[in-house]
Amino acid sequence: MYQQSVPPIPDSIDSVGVWVRGIAQAERPDLAYAAEQAARALVSAAIRRTGQGERIHTQIDVSQDSLRIEVQDPGGSDYSGGFETAELSSTATSFGASGDHNGHRAWVILRRRREVRRDLGR
Repeated sequence: MYQQSVPPIPDSIDSVGVWVRGIAQAERPDLAYAAEQAARALVSAAIRRTGQGERIHTQIDVSQDSLRIEVQDPGGSDYSGGFETAELSSTATSFGASGDHNGHRAWVILRRRREVRRDLGR
């Protein structure tokens, strides 16, 4: 498990993106680009919910066949969805979010897409 905490400023989007891509390159190179894009989307949304002086927490869990990226912030529920949700849906195997008075948590699981084999009748 890898963890990082960043301030809610625009530079954190790039910082977390580079951090996630580096870990993915070392652990699951086939998922590096998708991991960076997902992390950027999650942190971008978290910045809007996080006040000055608060922190955004990121975590990456690596398994044999996947990467799980989670972003937590002190904001509450967020029903806005928008671009970040659309972007995640196009790259992730699964994703989700929850929020209450204790904060907001969003996560994404990335897996390599398996190629479909076709039986050519041989």
